[in-house]
Amino acid sequence: MKTRIFPVETEEIAYRRRRRKAKRANVLKAFASEEIHHQLTGKDLLCPDCQQEMKEIGSCPVRQELLFIPAQIKRLDHIQHAYKCQCCSLKNTSDKIVKAPVPKAPLAHSYGSASVIAHTIYQKYELKVPAYRQKNDWQKMGLPITRRDIINWQIKSTEYYFKPLYQLLKKKLLEQKFLHADETTYRVLESKTQKNFHWTFLSDKQAEKPITLYHHNPHRSGQVAIQFLGNYAGYLHCDMWQAYGQLAQATLAGCWAHVRRKFFEAVPPKASDKSISKQGVRCCNRMFALEKDWGNLSNEERLRLRRKKLAPLMREFFNWCRKQKTRTLPNSKLGKAIAYSLNHEETFKHVLLDGRLVLSNNLAERAIKSLVIGRKNWLFSRSFNGAQSSAIILSLIETAKRNGLDPEKYLGYLLSNLPNESTLTDKEALSAYLPWEKAAQANCR
Repeated sequence: MKTRIFPVETEEIAYRRRRRKAKRANVLKAFASEEIHHQLTGKDLLCPDCQQEMKEIGSCPVRQELLFIPAQIKRLDHIQHAYKCQCCSLKNTSDKIVKAPVPKAPLAHSYGSASVIAHTIYQKYELKVPAYRQKNDWQKMGLPITRRDIINWQIKSTEYYFKPLYQLLKKKLLEQKFLHADETTYRVLESKTQKNFHWTFLSDKQAEKPITLYHHNPHRSGQVAIQFLGNYAGYLHCDMWQAYGQLAQATLAGCWAHVRRKFFEAVPPKASDKSISKQGVRCCNRMFALEKDWGNLSNEERLRLRRKKLAPLMREFFNWCRKQKTRTLPNSKLGKAIAYSLNHEETFKHVLLDGRLVLSNNLAERAIKSLVIGRKNWLFSRSFNGAQSSAIILSLIETAKRNGLDPEKYLGYLLSNLPNESTLTDKEALSAYLPWEKAAQANCR
């Protein structure tokens, strides 16, 4: 029997250019304006011919430009006022005195106010500026702080305020039915192991309350996934790393982007369109093309079409893989791509179980990318506590962004309000600070 060769697909791409209609003017309108008048005064008002004083006849705008105002530090002096009740003081042996409440600072006797700490965190984790480079900017503005000060602020803020909120977010995450997961290496200088790992667990794209969490651990074993996810019984998109296979109750959904990538990496230089590797890539492309066409459909309609059109294509692909396996070297890149596909065949087919599942785990890979870009700049954490702090802070930043918040405003909001809560163990009180709640949405956009 002849092996069926997947058809060569051609794609026509048409480009449309959008006209820029007053784009610069629209941008400039968004900023507050201040007029600068260029006038003649004194001797310049005299006519250069007759030396008589000239009279103004009008004015016109010449240009608009933006003015950059460098950051500055301002000292706030908190003055507490006290009040005495004259009536009660006359009736009793001691005076009745009431003092106005004063909000607590996140860290007592420290330069690190809520706004200062929030800005250092934003600089490091969102703009990827390491603490040792931030120090120069702060000192330029007159604040004599060190790299160690910045790091200590972030670790203490995490321990005192961010960690309880992170634990609440974790509880909310595990209540969701569809999750994504991924992991990457992370360097910790004081670690006993050569490699440490940051894991990410996040809700799917359709989640009403989107959450992205990072978790630091020295290991990449299945025990880490079990400790974090516990008895999670929903769907988990993953890259088929063996650790996830140890989750007893979770239903794994394999990533077809990994399948396509392995066949793509197996394509030899100057390969013809008939090469086995390219056939595998083309089949995966057809699946993704169908998913793209169904992107705006309801989950129910998408599932119906998957079972009608995608399921036969998957059966065809796996049957083709079984035929190619006998004629391919097992240790070659192509052999490994085929083995990877067949070893996890049933898991890759799980996308046919629910219309809300997706073909790829790209959502988790994009979440990991945010950490990887930062890792290239700050390089490592010195201690295990520092690595844990990084994971928790990144979790709050990425979750805030997914909920439409400005991450720096959100961190400042937390550092301004959480120190004034009587306890952070009250889940109901702490829930008011979750990024999708009304107060956070009103104050942090």
